Amino acid sequence: MLRISSSETITNPREFAGYTVNSRRVESQTRSGAVVNRKSTGLRLGAGRRFTPRYGLGPAPEGGRERAALTAGRECATMGQDGGQGADGTSRFETLDALRGVCALMVAFFHMPFAHPLRAVPHFDNVQFCVDVFFVLSGFVLLHAYGERLAGSRQDLRRRGLWRQGLRFALVRFGRLWPLHAATLGLLVAIEAARLLYLAGHPGMPVVTPPFGEAHRPIEVLTHLLFLQDFLTFGEFSWNVPAWSIAVEFYASLVLAGTVMLVGPRAHRTFAVLALLSALALHAASPGTLFAIQDWGILRCLSDLFVGCLAYGLRDALRLPEAWAGWVEAAALALLLAVAALVPPGGWAYGAPLVFGAVIALFSHGRGPVSAAAQGAVPQALGRWSFSIYLLHFPVLQLFRTGLHYAVPGAGAPTPGAEGGGIDLGAPLLNLSAALALVGVSVLLAGPSYWLIERPALAWFRALDRWAFARTPAAPGLGMPASQPMSQPVSQIEKPPHRPACGDWSPIGQ
Repeated sequence: MLRISSSETITNPREFAGYTVNSRRVESQTRSGAVVNRKSTGLRLGAGRRFTPRYGLGPAPEGGRERAALTAGRECATMGQDGGQGADGTSRFETLDALRGVCALMVAFFHMPFAHPLRAVPHFDNVQFCVDVFFVLSGFVLLHAYGERLAGSRQDLRRRGLWRQGLRFALVRFGRLWPLHAATLGLLVAIEAARLLYLAGHPGMPVVTPPFGEAHRPIEVLTHLLFLQDFLTFGEFSWNVPAWSIAVEFYASLVLAGTVMLVGPRAHRTFAVLALLSALALHAASPGTLFAIQDWGILRCLSDLFVGCLAYGLRDALRLPEAWAGWVEAAALALLLAVAALVPPGGWAYGAPLVFGAVIALFSHGRGPVSAAAQGAVPQALGRWSFSIYLLHFPVLQLFRTGLHYAVPGAGAPTPGAEGGGIDLGAPLLNLSAALALVGVSVLLAGPSYWLIERPALAWFRALDRWAFARTPAAPGLGMPASQPMSQPVSQIEKPPHRPACGDWSPIGQ
């Protein structure tokens, strides 16, 4: 028997209490005897009572009124109650999309090793806080999208039903992070192969490092393909250097998923303890700076992910009245900028992710003028393309340096005395222009990359998910039809609802 509260919403149905809803009509009896009919938009319940599109969030209200929230799956940052409407009618955390895009641009600019005037700005290195913003956002998104699904019940755990959910989670995360990572790695390998062929035809050409030499050794391709480049392997940065965060986030997200399976998605004390322990371990391994990357980046990621879980638990408490939204969003943005501009890399910097978590939870409601600006077409496009921007900017830089070096022998190599040990083209403004231009090229390439690599790859892994788990019976109480891919929304009747699992990356990250 189906129980639906008249105050609840059903929209864009695909599967409803085990009945497949097609383009015509399906009927099912509710407790009150009403008939559920699919119409062109929404559903009708009984004599003229209409279920209008609306998207709910959070556990079903206590007292026996369960929620059936059905949404059309879409690649998105995450779904939310207050985040605005996407093009397909789904609700999104659009402000967080835009934040992700802006941070991706800032990281790309930071990695451009030109001797431009901004490198002299105090605490310019704090741009690296963007990595922590992404990690915290990743924990927020993952708990929202997968928390209820991964948790299940204690009985499910005893029956070993959750192994299936864990495998599906790992498959979806791998499918979201690995394909573009492998594609950009292949681009860098192709650049090295082109160098090798060029030098074979031009003996005597001066080179800084030979093709497939330091930081580009073939054996290190394997560590990158296995997401192991940041785990005490070769002790140096190699190939697509920014991809270190993708690697650590993949494994840290598996730790997060296992934690949620064991203690549930609302174990805030456990999340707090794990965040604190990870931060203390990071401080012991890297006492001088939060910005640990090589070898200890996994500790930084774990701490930030669990802070993101805590932030998700604070979201409802930070849903402020509409009249306050403008002032509070402006204050939150000012606080974010103050942390980035003023906090030194050691000491207090270890507490910065707590600020980022609170700001993310606040902006997830998307109710003030800052959020309104972030929901424009350009910020949203940057948010969609942010993963590609992040992974493509380093190959773009490498291609520029290689071309510059062979066009002007000796150019493109690190210039002694240049600010930050970077490239000096002879004039500070020229250096700044070159850095901005390469970021712009990365953005231009990110759009096609998103459509031609990210989306098709995710669709392929969703199909693999359906094929691999279609015949595996769902664990009791999980509420997931065996044929339903984990990366798609799932119906839940008379159980706490699932959050729609997005194809989100939130890497850096991720």
